[in-house]
Amino acid sequence: MKRHFFARKGFPPRILLMMLFLLVIFPVYTAYSADPGGSAITIKLGDYRFSPDSIQVVAGVPVRLVLVNTDRITPHNFTLKNRTGALDVDVDVSAGKTREVEFIPRVPGTYSFFCNRKLPFMKSHRDRGMHGTFEVVPAE
Repeated sequence: MKRHFFARKGFPPRILLMMLFLLVIFPVYTAYSADPGGSAITIKLGDYRFSPDSIQVVAGVPVRLVLVNTDRITPHNFTLKNRTGALDVDVDVSAGKTREVEFIPRVPGTYSFFCNRKLPFMKSHRDRGMHGTFEVVPAE
């Protein structure tokens, strides 16, 4: 009878526990690591909504968004596009993953962001409520 690798005599179970610990803890640590140059805005994408769904930033100041997909199966997207506002952000975030994006908003105004995902014959994520407001206020 063939024995499984982990069932062999002498295999330290501590190694298995350490591997599991690292697989669980490492993504959480990277999702919430501090930004040495200032603060980042963390946005959770999941359950067909953004949290927070309203963001206010200052024109001319660099923005770093940390996009965390909290769903286990469903991929999402963060789209913030507006020609007048000179905004062109389109980032895919796989299920359970974190992505970061940096840009400098230059034109004050209120813009919409949303998830552009849609399955055939279903409502889009945006139609299901996955959208929000991105406000750029003038620098003082």
